[in-house]
Amino acid sequence: MKKPILAFLFILSVAKISVQAQQVDSLLKLLATTKEDTVKVMVLAKLSFYDQSFQHGLDLAQEGLALARKIKYAKGEAACIIRVGSQYSWISNFPMALHYFLEALKISERIADKEGMATAYYDIGIVYKTQGDFHSALDYLRKAVPFFIGDNYYRLGCLNTDFGDVYALLNKQDSALQFYQRSYEYFNLSKDKYQFIFTLNGLGDVQLKMGNKELALGYYREAIRNGISYNDTLGLSSAYLRIARLYDAAGQQDSSKLYAEKSFYYAQRVNGLQNVNAAGKLLSKLYENKNDKEALRYLQISQAANDSLFSRERTMQIQNMFLAETAREKELNDKKNHDEA
Repeated sequence: MKKPILAFLFILSVAKISVQAQQVDSLLKLLATTKEDTVKVMVLAKLSFYDQSFQHGLDLAQEGLALARKIKYAKGEAACIIRVGSQYSWISNFPMALHYFLEALKISERIADKEGMATAYYDIGIVYKTQGDFHSALDYLRKAVPFFIGDNYYRLGCLNTDFGDVYALLNKQDSALQFYQRSYEYFNLSKDKYQFIFTLNGLGDVQLKMGNKELALGYYREAIRNGISYNDTLGLSSAYLRIARLYDAAGQQDSSKLYAEKSFYYAQRVNGLQNVNAAGKLLSKLYENKNDKEALRYLQISQAANDSLFSRERTMQIQNMFLAETAREKELNDKKNHDEA
């Protein structure tokens, strides 16, 4: 497996870095020539998907949502609601993200839109993953699997990446590697490689835990190239943070600081609280006893991000929504069983 992967990495490394710009440009041209119809709704949803600037990405999704409701296009309504949720997820506002994902799921269930249901299951699974409930995360990701079968290599690539992430967090590295490699193969077949950065980060993580530091670093650097190609700000922050930690563990403090500052910069650009917290904490440590003023500044920013991310109010909101959804699913299953009896 290693040789094909490394060969593909080389091909990617010489690719042009304007991939996302080309795709967005095509979508903008289509948007300009499309009337107020279902196509325009889906174009707005797709543009929001590529836009991690939060407010502008949110505006695009909400514009599509308003149009979908105006023309009574339920499938597009659910798609735009998912994109609204994604924008909140990217800034680590998981209660808001979960609220919209659950709303989209209900609409998709009502119209029996299997693709919409799969997307909602997938995104709900990711929220469970961020909250540390890995078994529930796997349950929701598995619910999406039957609807992801086919030749949609991009969606299969993303789904397998998240399976890999969960198994890595469960410290089941063999399973994680299998899913990351499967994701890699799907992305290789897909024309769209947006968010492929997370697969490469995952492969790097597994190799690092196996003691293959140089191979891990190679994956992280390729992840950065992919992130630049697609203007994937959040993914770039994660890749830079991984390299910073690798250099810190190797005692290369200056290099670690350089990459940690890049991670911190990109995390702040999208208000990604998890990476703001992690990169800030690392920078505080790296500046300690060298520049105490900077060490304190980064520590305060990191703590503020941590407090916001794990506030009691946020935790309670998420737990209440999880409980409500569990009760709703039980009610639906009971009704189904009663109807079939």
